[in-house]
Amino acid sequence: MKYKIECKSLLLQKALEEFLKEYLSDDGVVISDEKGDIIIGKDIKKPFSKSQLLLQLERIKPKKNVLKTKKGLEIDMSIFDELIETPKKESFEEKLDKLIDEFSNNLKNLIKEEYGKK
Repeated sequence: MKYKIECKSLLLQKALEEFLKEYLSDDGVVISDEKGDIIIGKDIKKPFSKSQLLLQLERIKPKKNVLKTKKGLEIDMSIFDELIETPKKESFEEKLDKLIDEFSNNLKNLIKEEYGKK
């Protein structure tokens, strides 16, 4: 996941930038000490080490797909992701696994038929 850091505290800003340098992006999930998708002190407990921060970030599912209405209501659009399923193209490995499973089942059935009679 990509993150954008916007902290009022310069010390906290620099620490987060150092800890998350490989995950930073201008259009990522906003981590802040005041307002944002993830709030330090509320969503992330202080004090934290780099490993504690990464573990806490893994547990948080920020609202990245929220639609705000004119009346200020927030609608989580991710609920519609499950309804809209895009057809998934099978990879070579998946096709091969399916054929091997089918062959194995057919072979087992053939053996059962042949030796099950006796």
